[in-house]
Amino acid sequence: MRPAPAAVALIGLTLLDAARAAAGRLGDPEDAEALHDFRVTVRRLRTLLRSYRDDVGEVVTRKLQRRLRDVARSTGPGRDAEVQLAWIEAHRADLGAGPRPGLAWLVARLEQRRDRAYAGIREDGPPEFHQLERRIRRGLTRGLADTTPGRLAFGAATGRLVRTYVAELEQELDAARSTRDAAAIHRARIAVKRLRYLLEPLQGEGAPGATGPAIIDRLKQLQDLLGELHDLHVLAAELGDASADAAAERARRQHQAAVRDATRAAPKRRPRPAPGSAGVLALARLVAQWEERLFSRLVSEWIDDALLALVEDVTRWGHALNVPVLAPHPSRSRALPTRRSATRPARAE
Repeated sequence: MRPAPAAVALIGLTLLDAARAAAGRLGDPEDAEALHDFRVTVRRLRTLLRSYRDDVGEVVTRKLQRRLRDVARSTGPGRDAEVQLAWIEAHRADLGAGPRPGLAWLVARLEQRRDRAYAGIREDGPPEFHQLERRIRRGLTRGLADTTPGRLAFGAATGRLVRTYVAELEQELDAARSTRDAAAIHRARIAVKRLRYLLEPLQGEGAPGATGPAIIDRLKQLQDLLGELHDLHVLAAELGDASADAAAERARRQHQAAVRDATRAAPKRRPRPAPGSAGVLALARLVAQWEERLFSRLVSEWIDDALLALVEDVTRWGHALNVPVLAPHPSRSRALPTRRSATRPARAE
């Protein structure tokens, strides 16, 4: 059994190679998957280094890990805008056929943010990452040869982390009593994502009572549902800001029109979408409805047996871990409190 530093270094170098390959594709505007691949791989690498920090020591320094965190976070605004645009397009028909003042303005605002963020990532991301990558690679390469006495074996370190993240998942889901508990839902999503990232390199190994891939698939289902809820929370916050900004921009335009010299023709400009609040507020109401639907799914699909069985399987896997190191896969004891309300919308089909 490899010691944890050597095993983490081996997996980390594999992820670093994948991130470097994805970074090399960022300059190709026709490669629609490059940014997604880069973002996900950097996130996996960061999770790996953060999770095993106590076991690997200074294989990769905290300063380098913070810089890697900054690279990962720089992809967030563009990704959020892209997800929000996709959600609005998918649910546009739900707003009805009537006029929705401000909706085109909101879409233009998000498109501009997405394009600006992605242009910045494509221009600045590769040089920043390549500089960082060389230093992380040196640290990981040293970690491969780590023979420091007393280091935990990789399986034992992973089993301990599994138990920690299972406890976090249970705690945060217990705290999520309504859609308003956005922070708890977000932290539960992080916990289940970390569990999935920990266990994916070990699929098919040491999972008593259930196959590794089946457990990973259930973790992904829960992560996806929590992720959808989190994305709607982010969109709801954006709509609040957009509503205020629309009112301010509308007032500025009215002021400019009032003071413009009526005897002089105004310069011709390409018309911009008019800011308005009606469409933004209608969208906010729709988002709130979907938040309730998704939360109802969280309660109905994961309460009691489903979540308890998943937690038990993952916990047994964590206890049984004593496995060789594999390359990464590409690509509760307490139940949720029962929440029944006459005002809760019907479960989404």
